[in-house]
Amino acid sequence: MELRQINYFIAVAEELHFGRAAERCHIAQPPLSQQVKRLEEELGVTLLERTSRRVALTPEGKEFLKRCKDVRDRLNEAVICIQDMAKGLEGQLRVGFIGPASLSKLPQAIRSFRERNPNIRLDFSAQSTTEQLPLLRGDRLDIAFVRLFGHDTSGLNSLLFLREPYVLAVPEGHPFTERDSLDLKDLEGEPLVFFQPMNQPALYRSLIGAFHKAGFMPNIVQEANTEQSIIALVATGMGCALVPASSVVVNRGGVVFRPLTGDLPQWEITALWKKKNQSVILQKFLDVAREFREVH
Repeated sequence: MELRQINYFIAVAEELHFGRAAERCHIAQPPLSQQVKRLEEELGVTLLERTSRRVALTPEGKEFLKRCKDVRDRLNEAVICIQDMAKGLEGQLRVGFIGPASLSKLPQAIRSFRERNPNIRLDFSAQSTTEQLPLLRGDRLDIAFVRLFGHDTSGLNSLLFLREPYVLAVPEGHPFTERDSLDLKDLEGEPLVFFQPMNQPALYRSLIGAFHKAGFMPNIVQEANTEQSIIALVATGMGCALVPASSVVVNRGGVVFRPLTGDLPQWEITALWKKKNQSVILQKFLDVAREFREVH
């Protein structure tokens, strides 16, 4: 059974006239009649009653017409869907991100993308950098917003989305709140809340090295696995903490933020995607991401 036979049958069934159906299909009447006849022979069912005066559908023909039109409509929808996907008008984008990215302009970028592309479904996954990289390489993510520090990025393209300095989160009422800014050397002996080394071991070593260069080792009294948890611990008065500058947008009582100077690495969030991924939807998303990137 061929698609053209189905189209010929639909035309005859709707026109109930072989001549008009042939004109509609831009084909001569004899070959159209032959194709419809072959379709009936292949099915082993009479679909049309033919006389010298009229053409009528049999009960089987009426049911087959209904089913054929459904197949045609579904095929047309599939063609339009695939064409829209090729144009980046419809489809899916899977976005991974680390928790701190939610404090950057990534949410605004996502909102802008959705407003411009309402027919594209976005799926989100909040995970660590270490968890996202294999998902990206395994084609289970299309783009990942991560924090790189010594990670293997071979086979991946990158876009620096955010670069900003560290600031010091200080408990309310602490003497540091009376100062406009602080230097890393001011933290000698000060109780500190730090992130857990297992999450970013290379970065952890780098920050410890910055304290060492300043002439002392940090007094770490507590560790946590997210920036939000670290800030919450600062609010309890447990100690101060180094956090990215975007953390200032967190409206949490009991915490004051102060600029921090010293030989510290910059806080960065990078967008990664596979070099082989040529998706039009991904390129559209990257265009929007470039509009909202913050690199200081």
